[in-house]
Amino acid sequence: MTAQVPGCYAGKILRVDLSTERIWTEDWTPETARTYLGGAGLGAKILWEEVPPEVTWDHPENRLILATGPLAGMPVWGTGGLTVVTRGAMTGGGTNTQANGFFGANLKFSGYDAIVLQGQASRWVYLYIHDDEVELRDATDLLGKDTWETQDALQEMLGMSGHQLSVYTSGVAGENQVRFAAIHGDYGHVASKNGCGAVLGNKKVKAVAIVRGSKSLKAADNRGLFQAADDISHDLQHDPSTRSLYEYGTLPGVSGLSRLGALP
Repeated sequence: MTAQVPGCYAGKILRVDLSTERIWTEDWTPETARTYLGGAGLGAKILWEEVPPEVTWDHPENRLILATGPLAGMPVWGTGGLTVVTRGAMTGGGTNTQANGFFGANLKFSGYDAIVLQGQASRWVYLYIHDDEVELRDATDLLGKDTWETQDALQEMLGMSGHQLSVYTSGVAGENQVRFAAIHGDYGHVASKNGCGAVLGNKKVKAVAIVRGSKSLKAADNRGLFQAADDISHDLQHDPSTRSLYEYGTLPGVSGLSRLGALP
């Protein structure tokens, strides 16, 4: 029986050893959920405990963690995304980078708070997730396809469209382990920092495809959750310091970040 984790959490971590093709789940405790908050917290914990300093970004023992926060899948703005944590190809150091879309929500609805990829596949695969059905499937037919083409192909192969299926892939750059390759998903959302797409390609994983799951999530305080969501929505639309984010997204930050030399 899954431990009674705090509200909004699914309560399980999905583990995939690509070298042996073993797939299993781990429960995590309420204490861990509260101490290592969000996808970045959980990913940092796993990276610190399981990847020694001498393990390089392209070593099979490097971990690639796709993790969600506690609000993923809940009715709050901007919470359908995920955090990617790994030892990155650009610097060789630990990194976390965020992407939006529906991947995080679909992962939670399938019953998992995070996916941990370890090892290295002997063949090109994609990871298929639909609730308790989790499989490594042959990805030969997907090779050479860019990120949008990969999602198109998987939707056609699986007979799904729209928000029924969320796909994250590193495309052709990841296949070739380009050191600045990103992980792209849901037609235009990008986890871009530190070459995380090269890590995915090094593990010979072309994509992760998640069918919108059927499991439910529960908040500890529904009224408080909806009030917090309303407050966030109001601030984004009306606060002068955040309104441009509501109207234009992160695009206005490009020129400033470029001047700082801080673009991914």
